[in-house]
Amino acid sequence: MITKRIAQVFLGLMGLAFCKVGIEALFTPQAVLANVGIVLDNSSALNSMRAVYGGMHLVFGLFCLWGILKNQSVPLLLVALYTTGFVVGRTVGILLDGSPNEFVTTWLFTELFSLATSVTLLIALQRKTEPKAATAL
Repeated sequence: MITKRIAQVFLGLMGLAFCKVGIEALFTPQAVLANVGIVLDNSSALNSMRAVYGGMHLVFGLFCLWGILKNQSVPLLLVALYTTGFVVGRTVGILLDGSPNEFVTTWLFTELFSLATSVTLLIALQRKTEPKAATAL
């Protein structure tokens, strides 16, 4: 029961974080990317930013929040996959391009923590739902 509660709290925090980024990117996409030095100087760039960091993050966050009340495993799996993608992309970036600024480095550690937490919770929830083997008398 405690694992389920921890998963619910974790999904709540992830959901709020993704929704925050999503809402910010939908309405102020340039402000979101200013931290990494990217300038969105045309409507296509703004549109793509609103779609990927805005709409996708908002819906992903809402899905995490939905998972609090329903089955936590699917949203946790998606958090694990999503953060794996970020970690892989950032790691390749570091290897090919060098060290990023403090803002990006902080996000890398946040994503690593989220990845580890989501995988740990998935494993713990899986162990709770596995049928116990019948013991021989």
